[in-house]
Amino acid sequence: MADETTRLQSWDQIEGIPDPAQNRHLVGHHETLDLLAARYAGGRMHHAWLLSGPRGIGKATLACRFAGHLFRYPDPATAPKEYIPPSEDDHIEGRVAAGGHANLLHLRRPWSHENKRWMSVLSVDEVRRTVSFFGSSAGENVPRVCIVDPADDLSPGAANALLKMLEEPPPRAVFLVLAHSPKGLLATIRSRCQKLDIRPLSDVQVLEALDAPGELEGLGEADRALVGALSGGSVRRAILLVRGEGIELYRMFVHLARDAARPDWGAIHALAGELAPVAKNDRYRLFLDLAHDYIARRVRREAEPETGTAGEGPGEGISVLARWVEVWEKTRRSVELADAYNLDRKQVILNLFEAMREAA
Repeated sequence: MADETTRLQSWDQIEGIPDPAQNRHLVGHHETLDLLAARYAGGRMHHAWLLSGPRGIGKATLACRFAGHLFRYPDPATAPKEYIPPSEDDHIEGRVAAGGHANLLHLRRPWSHENKRWMSVLSVDEVRRTVSFFGSSAGENVPRVCIVDPADDLSPGAANALLKMLEEPPPRAVFLVLAHSPKGLLATIRSRCQKLDIRPLSDVQVLEALDAPGELEGLGEADRALVGALSGGSVRRAILLVRGEGIELYRMFVHLARDAARPDWGAIHALAGELAPVAKNDRYRLFLDLAHDYIARRVRREAEPETGTAGEGPGEGISVLARWVEVWEKTRRSVELADAYNLDRKQVILNLFEAMREAA
């Protein structure tokens, strides 16, 4: 536990949802686990793997489960060539879940005891923990695993410290470097890793993952299907959709966007004001994700998940297409500026609808 003031294990953990180390119910990604197990058993285990894919699809859970596999089979010569799910009472998985396995180092944004909050980056001091971790003598006959979760959060100094470790890896070290968008990483870090693209989950798999902790209880079939369709293959986003009244948020946005050329500014101001407070961060980010996907569907002339009909998106020519692509580019820049300089989030949302009005 990070501190007596928080019950969460990491900065982005959702209340009531198991931390990836504790979550043994991995949905999907079994082909990736089998590939890693086969490489390990065949003596072709690279020291560093870059596991990339959208946020919330299970990369960290996958990494923790594979770490447990390495600990159960310390000798590659006798390890199975495919991933074998452990029993519920497996003591190694228990140690991984408790954060008490001596051969696992899980690097994430740290908790600041001084400021009583999670840090905004994965700091250089965190990455330097690898020096003592790999320098200790415990568990010499077992692979040591360092999970970087995610590398997108690395500060410049932390990225350079990680690179140095990747360039001169200790014996029997395995780095599992997670990234939501690997393009933002140092090219030299990417070049030191074997790359594995982790695909988003299917709608059915997302719903299966949410059924396990009972997140979909009381939801009708139509709303269940809409959650799966809007999730983008991310369990995290699906949970926020359910908990943050995301279905209603989506329907409200679609209603306001339907007549983009004649915005209902009163309703838009009310929505922007409700989403702007810092306390509504998850709901604000969810709204931006939903807006991005809506615009992308319009550009591609794809049907909306609920209505099954395509919006009146660009079809007249390349100039109209370019205008709608520019809508999200303007919004992305607006979001980045607001985040960087702590600007009014309400204006970000107003800017989005104004950009949509200009494009319509």
